Amino acid sequence: MGIEEQVTGSSSLSGRCQRMHYGMMDLSDEELEKCVNGFSENNFMGKFQFGEVYRGNYEGVDVVVKIWKEEKLPGENRGRLEDEFILHKYFSLYEFHPNLAKLLNFCRGPKYLAVLYYLNPIAIDTLHNLIEKDTFTWALRIKVAFGIASLLRYMHTPQPNCTSDVPYLIRNIGAAHILVDQDYEALLFDFSMISGGILTDKRELLSQYIHGSCGYSDPICTRPGKCSDSCDIFSYGVVLLSLISKRVYKDDGDNTDAPFVYVWAKNVQKQQNSVASGKYKSWLVHDSLKSDPDFNFDDVVTITNLAMRCVKDNPQKRPTMKQVVRQMLNLHIVKQNANTWECCRMLDGVNQIHQSRLIWKENRVKLYRQPSRRQRGILINRFKDRMLNRTIKSLCQSQARVKEFSCKALIKATDSFSKENLIGKYQFGKVFRGEIKGQKVTVKIWETIVDKGVHQFGNEDRLRDEISLLQHPRLLGDPNLVKMIGYCFEGETLGAVYDLDPQDSLPNLAPKDEFSWLQRIKVIYELANLIEFLHTPIPVPHVPYRVGNIDAAHIILDKEYSPKLADFGMTVGGIILSPRAAGMTVLRERFGYMDTSRDMPWERIDYRGPVKVGGVYEGRDIFGFGCILLCLIHKRVPTLDGAKDDRFVPDYEAQVAYEEYYEKTGISNGFSFVHESLEKEHGFVEKDGLELTELGMECADANVYNRPLMMEVVKRLGNLHVIRKHAEEMGIHKML
Repeated sequence: MGIEEQVTGSSSLSGRCQRMHYGMMDLSDEELEKCVNGFSENNFMGKFQFGEVYRGNYEGVDVVVKIWKEEKLPGENRGRLEDEFILHKYFSLYEFHPNLAKLLNFCRGPKYLAVLYYLNPIAIDTLHNLIEKDTFTWALRIKVAFGIASLLRYMHTPQPNCTSDVPYLIRNIGAAHILVDQDYEALLFDFSMISGGILTDKRELLSQYIHGSCGYSDPICTRPGKCSDSCDIFSYGVVLLSLISKRVYKDDGDNTDAPFVYVWAKNVQKQQNSVASGKYKSWLVHDSLKSDPDFNFDDVVTITNLAMRCVKDNPQKRPTMKQVVRQMLNLHIVKQNANTWECCRMLDGVNQIHQSRLIWKENRVKLYRQPSRRQRGILINRFKDRMLNRTIKSLCQSQARVKEFSCKALIKATDSFSKENLIGKYQFGKVFRGEIKGQKVTVKIWETIVDKGVHQFGNEDRLRDEISLLQHPRLLGDPNLVKMIGYCFEGETLGAVYDLDPQDSLPNLAPKDEFSWLQRIKVIYELANLIEFLHTPIPVPHVPYRVGNIDAAHIILDKEYSPKLADFGMTVGGIILSPRAAGMTVLRERFGYMDTSRDMPWERIDYRGPVKVGGVYEGRDIFGFGCILLCLIHKRVPTLDGAKDDRFVPDYEAQVAYEEYYEKTGISNGFSFVHESLEKEHGFVEKDGLELTELGMECADANVYNRPLMMEVVKRLGNLHVIRKHAEEMGIHKML
């Protein structure tokens, strides 16, 4: 079947919103060049914020080709392409909005990073090129403006099939990023700065480029934490002003001294404030548009007022996109064409999304062990106190971006990744000791292990997610998370550099006699506190974090024997809701920590949202923690060497030992899994050994409903004799 047969020729709403079912294969650089006729001037359409746009022909189908060229940090453009691919793949499971350009294929070769868009009907030009043309009539301009408003309302509405309440934010809306087809329907085709939804929430990330399109970006949103839906509304207001005034900002060198369109409009407004009866509103409209047969002065007043409200300096005084659409529906020109414009027909679909979102919330099943109101209050207050301390700490730290290291620098730092510097293997690669300019560091390298489902581009996603996660203000400076100071993104080498002078990895230390009882208890208690913090179901609108692969190999101890979580390759929730949250990738935990439960509570939800986040629920983390607890008290960790089945070594061995104990004694309680050598150490109390054994076996219970919540685990650990009597000696007294 040819590609023309695979893509319907209908220009109806169903045709525009259709799902793409054909398989996409990477185009080679040569195929891309052939598609756009060698990037000839005849095919050139214009520039967008990060590259260029061309017309093309792919297997007999007219396409629009977008090529990324400019990037602020190495690897960013590949990340933008991957985000866009994820977005289109996710939307292909549901209905596309008719004002979103549909991805047909892509190229990620050594020379080019590009995507191909299929438009039916084909595109006339970009909105940037059309604004000043006389053939672009008043009615067509309002149609384009209304289509963009409809799309933004759709994107700003949290989707019912997404676990997060974070809406999509485009953040770089501009006339050059909007195509206009032969039916004069607007199609947004660039998402290079998109945030939220199923993608990483980038609003507060420190290491990111946050400036939108020149002439359209909100001057208020100039630093992390300031981005919100109001920045999209501001950009939309500029587009609206451009449409009615036939003015467009050009930064191509010919018109660099011209003011931004919104600056010009505000100056006109100030000059005409003394004019009575509001007639000055028409001064923003180009004279040639006033002779259009569809021109209506009442519409002009409404449109101008709306545009000026969208570009107000105070974001709180700007309307929402829902209010924008409601006002535009009252325009005479919209009422006349409501039955024919596709963007009007799509509004029913947006309303259905709102309604289904409410139904979804009302039908949620409560958590199997929902905390009481008092417990919830304690949990939230504890989170706020801890968050305040971390925020103050992070503000005192350097806000510099993470550094980029070359592969050569990492080779030098680790003595060519020598065996002497190897700390251990983790799920996605290896970890090494290192030294850079006299500073002791830890270096983590990702590897491609195809037979275990770990592919190259999946590791790139993990690196980007980890950079985002560890640079987020709410987690920056956490005492039990590694602090990233740099990364490597060079060729096939993907690595992260942490500010950590490592003692050793937990699997290496657990069997050793010099790893004392008090040090083991410290690791258990701090790790439990970290997981509880990540599971805390605030702040709104995020769902809690789920680590997904709690594993001893992912925990590195510093010189003070404080545990540092050093891998987030399966983490979802919080700001990380990438393809894993959309159910597009399936990975299992490593041998020895893999959740044995076959009774997965996929439909359970807590009072904040779905427990399931991309197939990961909090019971997985609790199971992994239980296995680590049993490993530490028994001085043994599972290894991949000689593994013949998927039984969980700590849980299985503890259960076998318990059954043997019961057969000998006939007693159902009083069983301790603590290694006999640890029972002789300073701080050990027999009652603590019994409690830790019971707690570890409960956490690793095959029945997920029998596992305690992490807040209960922390409470039970805090009641241990060893913690109450030796907290200061272990350095955990402040956590109590």
